[in-house]
Amino acid sequence: MAKVSKENQIINNAVKAEWYFLTKRPDIPPLPVWYKIKFSALSKENKKIYGIGVPWACFWHANNTELYLHRNEYRLAIQKATKILYSKQNLNKHLLKLKQACHDAKKAATLFNNHGRKKFNNKQLFTLYISAVNKYVLSYIYGFITWCTPVLQHDAKLIINNYSRALSKINISPDQALGIIIVPNNLTIYQEKEKALNKLSKKYKHVLNVYKNKNFLLNNHSKLYEEIEKFINKYGWVGFNYVGPAMDYKATVKELLQSKNKIKFNSPTKKEIYKACKFNNKEKHIFYALEMISFTKDLRNATDDYIHCCFSNFYNEVSKRTGFKKEDIEFLWDEELANLLTGKSRITSKLIEKKKEFCAAIAAHKSVEAEQYYVGEKAREYHKYVSEKSNKPKNILPQSFIKGVVASIGVATGIVKIIHSATEIEKVKKGDILVAGMTSPKYMPAIFNSGAIITDDGGLTCHAAIIARELKKPCIIGTKIATSILNDGDLVEVNADNGIIKVIKRIV
Repeated sequence: MAKVSKENQIINNAVKAEWYFLTKRPDIPPLPVWYKIKFSALSKENKKIYGIGVPWACFWHANNTELYLHRNEYRLAIQKATKILYSKQNLNKHLLKLKQACHDAKKAATLFNNHGRKKFNNKQLFTLYISAVNKYVLSYIYGFITWCTPVLQHDAKLIINNYSRALSKINISPDQALGIIIVPNNLTIYQEKEKALNKLSKKYKHVLNVYKNKNFLLNNHSKLYEEIEKFINKYGWVGFNYVGPAMDYKATVKELLQSKNKIKFNSPTKKEIYKACKFNNKEKHIFYALEMISFTKDLRNATDDYIHCCFSNFYNEVSKRTGFKKEDIEFLWDEELANLLTGKSRITSKLIEKKKEFCAAIAAHKSVEAEQYYVGEKAREYHKYVSEKSNKPKNILPQSFIKGVVASIGVATGIVKIIHSATEIEKVKKGDILVAGMTSPKYMPAIFNSGAIITDDGGLTCHAAIIARELKKPCIIGTKIATSILNDGDLVEVNADNGIIKVIKRIV
Protein backbone atom coordinates (compact mmCIF):
# COMPACT_ATOMS: atom_id res chain seq x y z
CA MET A 1 0.00 0.00 0.00
CA ALA A 2 1.14 3.57 -0.65
CA LYS A 3 2.92 5.25 2.27
CA VAL A 4 0.72 7.52 4.33
CA SER A 5 2.74 10.67 3.55
CA LYS A 6 2.62 9.95 -0.17
CA GLU A 7 -1.04 9.02 0.04
CA ASN A 8 -1.94 12.27 1.80
CA GLN A 9 0.05 14.29 -0.71
CA ILE A 10 -1.85 12.71 -3.62
CA ILE A 11 -5.19 13.24 -1.91
CA ASN A 12 -4.37 16.84 -0.99
CA ASN A 13 -3.38 17.57 -4.59
CA ALA A 14 -6.66 16.07 -5.80
CA VAL A 15 -8.88 17.81 -3.22
CA LYS A 16 -7.65 21.34 -2.57
CA ALA A 17 -10.54 23.78 -2.16
CA GLU A 18 -12.98 23.93 0.76
CA TRP A 19 -15.74 22.64 -1.51
CA TYR A 20 -14.79 20.08 -4.15
CA PHE A 21 -16.68 20.59 -7.42
CA LEU A 22 -17.70 17.05 -8.28
CA THR A 23 -19.74 17.36 -11.47
CA LYS A 24 -22.34 19.23 -13.46
CA ARG A 25 -25.06 17.23 -15.18
CA PRO A 26 -27.58 18.64 -17.67
CA ASP A 27 -31.31 18.06 -17.50
CA ILE A 28 -31.34 15.80 -14.42
CA PRO A 29 -34.47 16.67 -12.42
CA PRO A 30 -33.62 17.57 -8.82
CA LEU A 31 -35.70 15.04 -6.90
CA PRO A 32 -33.54 11.99 -7.79
CA VAL A 33 -30.51 13.96 -6.61
CA TRP A 34 -32.21 15.39 -3.50
CA TYR A 35 -32.95 12.00 -2.02
CA LYS A 36 -29.44 10.74 -2.72
CA ILE A 37 -28.10 13.69 -0.77
CA LYS A 38 -30.65 13.69 2.04
CA PHE A 39 -30.51 9.99 2.81
CA SER A 40 -26.86 9.19 2.09
CA ALA A 41 -24.64 12.13 3.06
CA LEU A 42 -24.63 11.69 6.82
CA SER A 43 -26.09 8.19 7.13
CA LYS A 44 -24.74 5.66 9.61
CA GLU A 45 -23.83 3.31 6.76
CA ASN A 46 -21.83 6.05 5.06
CA LYS A 47 -19.92 6.71 8.28
CA LYS A 48 -19.39 2.99 8.81
CA ILE A 49 -17.79 2.52 5.37
CA TYR A 50 -15.93 5.78 4.90
CA GLY A 51 -15.33 6.67 8.52
CA ILE A 52 -17.27 9.91 8.25
CA GLY A 53 -20.36 11.50 6.74
CA VAL A 54 -19.52 13.54 3.65
CA PRO A 55 -21.39 16.88 3.38
CA TRP A 56 -22.98 17.63 0.02
CA ALA A 57 -24.12 20.82 -1.66
CA CYS A 58 -26.36 20.52 -4.70
CA PHE A 59 -27.71 23.28 -6.92
CA TRP A 60 -30.20 23.35 -9.77
CA HIS A 61 -30.15 26.26 -12.20
CA ALA A 62 -30.12 26.85 -15.97
CA ASN A 63 -31.29 23.26 -16.49
CA ASN A 64 -28.17 21.89 -14.81
CA THR A 65 -27.48 20.10 -11.56
CA GLU A 66 -24.17 20.97 -9.85
CA LEU A 67 -22.73 18.78 -7.09
CA TYR A 68 -20.08 19.65 -4.50
CA LEU A 69 -18.45 17.75 -1.64
CA HIS A 70 -16.90 19.36 1.44
CA ARG A 71 -13.10 19.03 1.36
CA ASN A 72 -12.23 17.88 4.90
CA GLU A 73 -14.70 15.02 5.04
CA TYR A 74 -14.15 14.03 1.42
CA ARG A 75 -10.41 13.70 2.00
CA LEU A 76 -11.00 11.48 5.03
CA ALA A 77 -13.44 9.36 3.02
CA ILE A 78 -10.79 8.89 0.29
CA GLN A 79 -8.27 7.77 2.93
CA LYS A 80 -10.72 5.19 4.27
CA ALA A 81 -11.71 4.04 0.79
CA THR A 82 -8.05 3.69 -0.20
CA LYS A 83 -7.57 1.13 2.57
CA ILE A 84 -10.49 -0.85 1.16
CA LEU A 85 -9.19 -0.62 -2.40
CA TYR A 86 -5.69 -1.83 -1.47
CA SER A 87 -6.97 -4.92 0.35
CA LYS A 88 -8.34 -7.60 -1.96
CA GLN A 89 -10.32 -9.19 0.86
CA ASN A 90 -11.93 -5.91 1.93
CA LEU A 91 -12.57 -4.83 -1.66
CA ASN A 92 -14.30 -8.11 -2.51
CA LYS A 93 -16.45 -7.87 0.64
CA HIS A 94 -17.39 -4.32 -0.34
CA LEU A 95 -18.31 -5.44 -3.88
CA LEU A 96 -20.50 -8.25 -2.58
CA LYS A 97 -22.42 -5.79 -0.43
CA LEU A 98 -22.73 -3.42 -3.39
CA LYS A 99 -24.13 -6.17 -5.63
CA GLN A 100 -26.66 -7.14 -2.95
CA ALA A 101 -27.66 -3.51 -2.41
CA CYS A 102 -28.19 -3.01 -6.15
CA HIS A 103 -30.25 -6.21 -6.35
CA ASP A 104 -32.43 -5.19 -3.38
CA ALA A 105 -32.94 -1.69 -4.79
CA LYS A 106 -34.02 -2.95 -8.21
CA LYS A 107 -36.36 -5.48 -6.61
CA ALA A 108 -38.02 -2.79 -4.48
CA ALA A 109 -38.40 -0.42 -7.44
CA THR A 110 -39.87 -3.10 -9.72
CA LEU A 111 -43.24 -2.53 -8.05
CA PHE A 112 -43.54 0.74 -9.99
CA ASN A 113 -42.80 -1.00 -13.28
CA ASN A 114 -46.18 -2.71 -13.40
CA HIS A 115 -49.82 -1.80 -12.91
CA GLY A 116 -49.87 -3.22 -9.37
CA ARG A 117 -48.97 0.22 -8.05
CA LYS A 118 -52.50 1.37 -8.81
CA LYS A 119 -54.04 -0.76 -6.05
CA PHE A 120 -52.32 1.20 -3.27
CA ASN A 121 -53.71 4.36 -1.72
CA ASN A 122 -51.59 7.51 -1.71
CA LYS A 123 -50.07 6.96 1.73
CA GLN A 124 -49.17 3.35 0.95
CA LEU A 125 -47.72 4.34 -2.40
CA PHE A 126 -45.43 6.92 -0.81
CA THR A 127 -44.32 4.47 1.90
CA LEU A 128 -43.35 1.93 -0.76
CA TYR A 129 -41.54 4.65 -2.68
CA ILE A 130 -39.46 5.73 0.34
CA SER A 131 -38.64 2.08 1.07
CA ALA A 132 -37.32 1.73 -2.49
CA VAL A 133 -35.44 5.03 -2.16
CA ASN A 134 -33.71 3.84 1.04
CA LYS A 135 -32.56 0.65 -0.65
CA TYR A 136 -31.41 2.59 -3.70
CA VAL A 137 -29.45 5.05 -1.57
CA LEU A 138 -27.62 2.13 0.09
CA SER A 139 -26.41 1.01 -3.33
CA TYR A 140 -25.29 4.58 -3.96
CA ILE A 141 -23.35 4.68 -0.68
CA TYR A 142 -21.41 1.54 -1.59
CA GLY A 143 -20.90 2.87 -5.11
CA PHE A 144 -19.45 6.13 -3.76
CA ILE A 145 -16.08 4.37 -3.62
CA THR A 146 -15.69 5.09 -7.36
CA TRP A 147 -15.23 8.79 -6.46
CA CYS A 148 -12.42 7.92 -4.03
CA THR A 149 -9.63 6.60 -6.27
CA PRO A 150 -6.92 9.29 -6.75
CA VAL A 151 -4.24 7.20 -5.00
CA LEU A 152 -5.18 4.09 -6.96
CA GLN A 153 -5.15 5.93 -10.28
CA HIS A 154 -1.84 7.62 -9.47
CA ASP A 155 -0.16 4.29 -8.67
CA ALA A 156 -1.62 2.56 -11.73
CA LYS A 157 -0.24 5.25 -14.05
CA LEU A 158 3.15 5.12 -12.32
CA ILE A 159 3.32 1.32 -12.60
CA ILE A 160 2.26 1.04 -16.23
CA ASN A 161 4.72 3.74 -17.31
CA ASN A 162 7.55 1.67 -15.82
CA TYR A 163 6.76 -1.02 -18.38
CA SER A 164 6.83 1.18 -21.48
CA ARG A 165 9.79 -0.74 -22.98
CA ALA A 166 8.10 -4.13 -22.57
CA LEU A 167 4.86 -2.72 -23.98
CA SER A 168 6.61 -1.23 -27.01
CA LYS A 169 7.64 -4.77 -28.01
CA ILE A 170 3.96 -5.64 -28.47
CA ASN A 171 3.21 -2.29 -30.16
CA ILE A 172 1.12 -0.65 -27.48
CA SER A 173 1.54 2.47 -25.34
CA PRO A 174 1.23 2.45 -21.53
CA ASP A 175 -2.05 4.44 -21.69
CA GLN A 176 -3.57 2.02 -24.20
CA ALA A 177 -2.39 -0.97 -22.16
CA LEU A 178 -3.91 0.47 -19.00
CA GLY A 179 -7.20 0.95 -20.81
CA ILE A 180 -7.27 -2.72 -21.78
CA ILE A 181 -6.27 -4.29 -18.47
CA ILE A 182 -8.80 -2.37 -16.36
CA VAL A 183 -11.80 -3.33 -18.51
CA PRO A 184 -13.93 -5.93 -16.67
CA ASN A 185 -13.88 -9.45 -18.14
CA ASN A 186 -17.64 -9.97 -17.88
CA LEU A 187 -20.03 -8.25 -20.26
CA THR A 188 -21.93 -5.29 -18.85
CA ILE A 189 -25.66 -4.91 -19.42
CA TYR A 190 -24.83 -2.22 -22.00
CA GLN A 191 -22.61 -4.64 -23.91
CA GLU A 192 -25.24 -7.37 -23.61
CA LYS A 193 -27.79 -5.01 -25.12
CA GLU A 194 -25.49 -4.11 -28.03
CA LYS A 195 -24.69 -7.78 -28.61
CA ALA A 196 -28.39 -8.67 -28.70
CA LEU A 197 -29.07 -5.75 -31.04
CA ASN A 198 -26.27 -6.79 -33.41
CA LYS A 199 -27.52 -10.38 -33.38
CA LEU A 200 -31.04 -9.29 -34.34
CA SER A 201 -29.71 -6.95 -37.00
CA LYS A 202 -27.58 -9.66 -38.56
CA LYS A 203 -30.31 -12.32 -38.36
CA TYR A 204 -32.95 -10.13 -40.02
CA LYS A 205 -30.72 -8.12 -42.33
CA HIS A 206 -32.79 -9.19 -45.36
CA VAL A 207 -35.94 -7.82 -43.71
CA LEU A 208 -34.38 -4.60 -42.44
CA ASN A 209 -33.02 -3.83 -45.91
CA VAL A 210 -36.61 -3.49 -47.17
CA TYR A 211 -38.20 -2.22 -43.93
CA LYS A 212 -41.09 0.20 -44.40
CA ASN A 213 -43.07 0.60 -41.17
CA LYS A 214 -44.56 -1.16 -38.14
CA ASN A 215 -47.49 -2.61 -40.09
CA PHE A 216 -45.04 -4.01 -42.62
CA LEU A 217 -43.52 -6.18 -39.89
CA LEU A 218 -46.83 -7.12 -38.32
CA ASN A 219 -48.27 -8.31 -41.61
CA ASN A 220 -45.19 -9.85 -43.22
CA HIS A 221 -42.55 -10.59 -40.58
CA SER A 222 -44.33 -11.23 -37.29
CA LYS A 223 -41.38 -13.20 -35.92
CA LEU A 224 -39.08 -10.16 -36.05
CA TYR A 225 -41.84 -8.04 -34.51
CA GLU A 226 -42.12 -10.52 -31.61
CA GLU A 227 -38.35 -10.51 -31.10
CA ILE A 228 -38.33 -6.71 -31.02
CA GLU A 229 -41.01 -6.81 -28.32
CA LYS A 230 -38.91 -9.27 -26.29
CA PHE A 231 -35.86 -7.08 -26.73
CA ILE A 232 -37.76 -4.02 -25.43
CA ASN A 233 -39.09 -5.95 -22.42
CA LYS A 234 -35.56 -7.04 -21.50
CA TYR A 235 -33.48 -4.00 -22.40
CA GLY A 236 -35.90 -1.08 -22.75
CA TRP A 237 -34.70 0.55 -19.51
CA VAL A 238 -30.98 0.29 -20.36
CA GLY A 239 -29.57 3.78 -20.84
CA PHE A 240 -32.61 5.49 -19.27
CA ASN A 241 -30.19 7.83 -17.41
CA TYR A 242 -32.59 9.67 -15.02
CA VAL A 243 -34.87 11.22 -17.65
CA GLY A 244 -35.36 8.59 -20.32
CA PRO A 245 -37.22 7.88 -22.38
CA ALA A 246 -37.16 4.10 -22.19
CA MET A 247 -36.63 2.38 -25.52
CA ASP A 248 -39.82 1.80 -27.48
CA TYR A 249 -40.54 0.14 -30.82
CA LYS A 250 -39.51 3.19 -32.85
CA ALA A 251 -36.18 3.65 -31.03
CA THR A 252 -35.36 -0.06 -31.25
CA VAL A 253 -35.98 -0.23 -34.98
CA LYS A 254 -33.87 2.90 -35.49
CA GLU A 255 -30.97 1.26 -33.64
CA LEU A 256 -31.46 -1.96 -35.59
CA LEU A 257 -31.26 -0.09 -38.88
CA GLN A 258 -28.07 1.67 -37.73
CA SER A 259 -26.57 -1.32 -35.93
CA LYS A 260 -23.07 -2.43 -36.83
CA ASN A 261 -21.22 -5.54 -35.78
CA LYS A 262 -18.71 -4.86 -33.05
CA ILE A 263 -15.50 -3.41 -34.40
CA LYS A 264 -12.53 -5.72 -33.90
CA PHE A 265 -9.26 -4.17 -32.81
CA ASN A 266 -5.75 -5.45 -33.36
CA SER A 267 -4.59 -4.38 -29.89
CA PRO A 268 -2.94 -6.95 -27.65
CA THR A 269 -5.22 -8.76 -25.24
CA LYS A 270 -5.15 -8.42 -21.47
CA LYS A 271 -3.44 -11.82 -21.28
CA GLU A 272 -0.72 -10.75 -23.75
CA ILE A 273 -0.04 -7.55 -21.79
CA TYR A 274 0.33 -9.47 -18.53
CA LYS A 275 2.67 -11.96 -20.22
CA ALA A 276 4.85 -9.19 -21.68
CA CYS A 277 5.11 -7.19 -18.45
CA LYS A 278 5.28 -9.88 -15.78
CA PHE A 279 3.71 -7.65 -13.12
CA ASN A 280 4.30 -8.62 -9.49
CA ASN A 281 1.37 -9.42 -7.20
CA LYS A 282 1.14 -5.93 -5.70
CA GLU A 283 1.02 -4.39 -9.16
CA LYS A 284 -1.57 -6.91 -10.32
CA HIS A 285 -3.79 -5.91 -7.40
CA ILE A 286 -3.66 -2.24 -8.39
CA PHE A 287 -4.97 -3.13 -11.85
CA TYR A 288 -7.51 -5.57 -10.40
CA ALA A 289 -8.85 -2.85 -8.10
CA LEU A 290 -9.22 -0.43 -11.03
CA GLU A 291 -10.94 -3.17 -13.03
CA MET A 292 -13.38 -3.61 -10.15
CA ILE A 293 -13.96 0.16 -10.03
CA SER A 294 -14.85 0.02 -13.74
CA PHE A 295 -17.20 -2.86 -12.98
CA THR A 296 -18.71 -0.91 -10.08
CA LYS A 297 -19.38 2.13 -12.28
CA ASP A 298 -21.18 -0.01 -14.84
CA LEU A 299 -23.17 -1.77 -12.12
CA ARG A 300 -24.15 1.54 -10.52
CA ASN A 301 -25.05 3.11 -13.88
CA ALA A 302 -27.21 0.12 -14.76
CA THR A 303 -28.90 0.32 -11.34
CA ASP A 304 -29.49 4.04 -11.88
CA ASP A 305 -31.08 3.35 -15.27
CA TYR A 306 -33.44 0.70 -13.92
CA ILE A 307 -34.37 2.53 -10.71
CA HIS A 308 -35.13 5.82 -12.45
CA CYS A 309 -37.11 4.10 -15.18
CA CYS A 310 -39.26 2.58 -12.41
CA PHE A 311 -39.46 5.83 -10.45
CA SER A 312 -40.53 7.62 -13.61
CA ASN A 313 -43.64 5.43 -13.53
CA PHE A 314 -44.16 6.42 -9.90
CA TYR A 315 -44.00 10.12 -10.81
CA ASN A 316 -46.48 9.51 -13.62
CA GLU A 317 -48.83 7.82 -11.17
CA VAL A 318 -48.54 10.75 -8.73
CA SER A 319 -49.23 13.09 -11.63
CA LYS A 320 -52.46 11.26 -12.47
CA ARG A 321 -53.60 11.30 -8.85
CA THR A 322 -52.78 14.92 -8.07
CA GLY A 323 -53.15 16.74 -11.37
CA PHE A 324 -49.56 18.06 -11.22
CA LYS A 325 -47.30 17.63 -14.22
CA LYS A 326 -44.66 14.96 -13.88
CA GLU A 327 -41.84 17.48 -14.45
CA ASP A 328 -43.29 19.62 -11.62
CA ILE A 329 -43.40 16.69 -9.21
CA GLU A 330 -39.69 16.11 -9.80
CA PHE A 331 -39.00 19.53 -8.28
CA LEU A 332 -40.58 18.74 -4.91
CA TRP A 333 -38.63 18.03 -1.75
CA ASP A 334 -39.46 14.57 -0.40
CA GLU A 335 -41.42 16.14 2.48
CA GLU A 336 -43.49 18.12 -0.02
CA LEU A 337 -44.10 14.98 -2.05
CA ALA A 338 -45.36 13.23 1.08
CA ASN A 339 -47.64 16.15 1.92
CA LEU A 340 -48.97 16.29 -1.62
CA LEU A 341 -49.92 12.63 -1.57
CA THR A 342 -51.42 12.71 1.91
CA GLY A 343 -53.24 16.00 1.31
CA LYS A 344 -51.58 17.73 4.29
CA SER A 345 -50.60 20.80 2.30
CA ARG A 346 -51.11 22.39 -1.08
CA ILE A 347 -48.15 22.94 -3.38
CA THR A 348 -48.42 26.02 -5.54
CA SER A 349 -47.26 26.21 -9.14
CA LYS A 350 -45.61 29.53 -8.25
CA LEU A 351 -43.27 27.77 -5.80
CA ILE A 352 -42.40 25.12 -8.37
CA GLU A 353 -41.59 27.76 -10.97
CA LYS A 354 -39.25 29.46 -8.49
CA LYS A 355 -37.50 26.15 -7.92
CA LYS A 356 -37.07 25.63 -11.64
CA GLU A 357 -35.22 28.93 -11.81
CA PHE A 358 -32.84 28.30 -8.89
CA CYS A 359 -32.92 25.93 -5.93
CA ALA A 360 -30.50 24.10 -3.68
CA ALA A 361 -30.26 21.21 -1.24
CA ILE A 362 -27.57 21.05 1.44
CA ALA A 363 -26.85 18.00 3.58
CA ALA A 364 -24.08 18.74 6.03
CA HIS A 365 -23.10 18.63 9.69
CA LYS A 366 -23.52 21.73 11.81
CA SER A 367 -19.95 22.94 11.43
CA VAL A 368 -20.62 23.39 7.72
CA GLU A 369 -24.32 24.10 7.48
CA ALA A 370 -27.50 22.57 8.80
CA GLU A 371 -29.40 20.38 6.38
CA GLN A 372 -31.64 22.75 4.43
CA TYR A 373 -33.40 23.45 1.18
CA TYR A 374 -33.10 26.83 -0.51
CA VAL A 375 -35.14 28.55 -3.23
CA GLY A 376 -34.57 31.72 -5.24
CA GLU A 377 -32.23 34.37 -3.88
CA LYS A 378 -31.14 32.31 -0.86
CA ALA A 379 -30.17 29.46 -3.19
CA ARG A 380 -28.20 31.88 -5.36
CA GLU A 381 -26.38 33.31 -2.35
CA TYR A 382 -25.39 29.87 -1.08
CA HIS A 383 -24.34 28.81 -4.57
CA LYS A 384 -22.10 31.88 -4.81
CA TYR A 385 -20.57 31.09 -1.42
CA VAL A 386 -19.85 27.41 -2.26
CA SER A 387 -18.72 28.15 -5.82
CA GLU A 388 -16.23 30.80 -4.68
CA LYS A 389 -14.74 28.41 -2.12
CA SER A 390 -14.49 25.52 -4.61
CA ASN A 391 -12.04 24.30 -7.24
CA LYS A 392 -14.55 25.22 -9.95
CA PRO A 393 -12.98 27.70 -12.42
CA LYS A 394 -14.03 31.27 -11.63
CA ASN A 395 -15.23 33.98 -14.02
CA ILE A 396 -15.34 31.72 -17.05
CA LEU A 397 -14.36 33.74 -20.10
CA PRO A 398 -13.35 32.63 -23.61
CA GLN A 399 -9.92 31.01 -23.33
CA SER A 400 -7.35 29.93 -25.91
CA PHE A 401 -6.16 26.92 -23.90
CA ILE A 402 -7.95 24.37 -21.73
CA LYS A 403 -6.15 21.78 -19.63
CA GLY A 404 -7.30 18.33 -18.63
CA VAL A 405 -6.16 14.80 -17.84
CA VAL A 406 -4.79 12.59 -20.61
CA ALA A 407 -6.99 9.51 -21.00
CA SER A 408 -5.82 8.36 -24.45
CA ILE A 409 -2.85 9.81 -26.32
CA GLY A 410 -2.81 11.39 -29.77
CA VAL A 411 -3.42 14.70 -31.51
CA ALA A 412 -6.48 15.71 -33.54
CA THR A 413 -7.88 18.92 -35.01
CA GLY A 414 -11.56 19.38 -35.71
CA ILE A 415 -14.84 21.21 -35.21
CA VAL A 416 -16.37 21.17 -31.72
CA LYS A 417 -19.76 19.52 -31.25
CA ILE A 418 -21.10 19.81 -27.69
CA ILE A 419 -23.41 17.00 -26.62
CA HIS A 420 -25.60 17.56 -23.55
CA SER A 421 -27.72 14.41 -23.97
CA ALA A 422 -28.07 11.35 -26.19
CA THR A 423 -30.73 13.16 -28.23
CA GLU A 424 -27.94 15.29 -29.76
CA ILE A 425 -25.52 12.54 -30.87
CA GLU A 426 -26.42 12.95 -34.55
CA LYS A 427 -24.70 16.37 -34.45
CA VAL A 428 -21.31 14.66 -34.43
CA LYS A 429 -20.06 14.01 -37.95
CA LYS A 430 -16.89 12.26 -39.09
CA GLY A 431 -13.83 13.93 -37.58
CA ASP A 432 -15.70 16.31 -35.25
CA ILE A 433 -14.45 16.83 -31.70
CA LEU A 434 -17.00 15.40 -29.27
CA VAL A 435 -17.30 17.58 -26.14
CA ALA A 436 -19.54 16.45 -23.26
CA GLY A 437 -19.93 16.62 -19.51
CA MET A 438 -19.34 12.90 -19.56
CA THR A 439 -20.16 10.12 -22.02
CA SER A 440 -22.31 7.01 -21.71
CA PRO A 441 -23.05 3.95 -23.86
CA LYS A 442 -25.81 5.98 -25.55
CA TYR A 443 -23.09 8.20 -27.05
CA MET A 444 -21.36 5.39 -28.98
CA PRO A 445 -22.50 6.46 -32.51
CA ALA A 446 -21.08 9.94 -31.84
CA ILE A 447 -17.89 8.49 -30.35
CA PHE A 448 -17.29 6.33 -33.43
CA ASN A 449 -17.62 9.43 -35.66
CA SER A 450 -15.48 11.71 -33.51
CA GLY A 451 -11.87 12.58 -34.14
CA ALA A 452 -11.26 13.12 -30.42
CA ILE A 453 -13.17 13.27 -27.13
CA ILE A 454 -13.17 15.96 -24.44
CA THR A 455 -15.12 15.76 -21.17
CA ASP A 456 -15.70 17.97 -18.13
CA ASP A 457 -15.70 15.03 -15.70
CA GLY A 458 -14.17 11.62 -15.30
CA GLY A 459 -11.09 9.66 -14.28
CA LEU A 460 -9.08 6.80 -15.76
CA THR A 461 -11.99 4.38 -15.40
CA CYS A 462 -14.71 6.61 -16.85
CA HIS A 463 -16.59 5.53 -19.97
CA ALA A 464 -14.91 8.06 -22.26
CA ALA A 465 -11.40 7.06 -21.14
CA ILE A 466 -11.89 3.34 -21.61
CA ILE A 467 -13.63 3.59 -24.98
CA ALA A 468 -11.14 6.17 -26.32
CA ARG A 469 -8.19 3.93 -25.45
CA GLU A 470 -9.97 1.00 -27.03
CA LEU A 471 -10.65 2.97 -30.22
CA LYS A 472 -7.23 4.68 -30.09
CA LYS A 473 -8.81 8.14 -30.21
CA PRO A 474 -7.24 11.18 -28.51
CA CYS A 475 -9.13 11.87 -25.30
CA ILE A 476 -8.77 14.50 -22.57
CA ILE A 477 -10.98 14.16 -19.50
CA GLY A 478 -11.62 16.12 -16.31
CA THR A 479 -11.34 19.60 -17.86
CA LYS A 480 -14.21 20.78 -15.63
CA ILE A 481 -14.98 23.65 -18.04
CA ALA A 482 -14.88 22.42 -21.66
CA THR A 483 -18.65 22.52 -22.19
CA SER A 484 -18.75 26.03 -20.70
CA ILE A 485 -15.76 27.45 -22.58
CA LEU A 486 -16.21 25.91 -26.03
CA ASN A 487 -19.02 26.47 -28.54
CA ASP A 488 -20.43 24.39 -31.36
CA GLY A 489 -18.42 25.22 -34.46
CA ASP A 490 -15.17 26.21 -32.73
CA LEU A 491 -12.03 24.83 -34.41
CA VAL A 492 -9.73 23.23 -31.83
CA GLU A 493 -6.58 21.16 -31.59
CA VAL A 494 -6.76 18.34 -29.05
CA ASN A 495 -3.24 17.46 -27.94
CA ALA A 496 -3.79 14.42 -25.76
CA ASP A 497 -0.05 13.86 -25.50
CA ASN A 498 0.15 16.75 -23.03
CA GLY A 499 -3.50 17.27 -22.01
CA ILE A 500 -4.05 20.63 -23.70
CA ILE A 501 -6.91 21.80 -25.94
CA LYS A 502 -6.00 24.80 -28.09
CA VAL A 503 -8.72 26.99 -29.60
CA ILE A 504 -7.60 27.78 -33.16
CA LYS A 505 -10.68 29.67 -34.31
CA ARG A 506 -13.84 30.62 -32.48
CA ILE A 507 -17.20 30.70 -34.18
CA VAL A 508 -18.53 34.24 -34.46
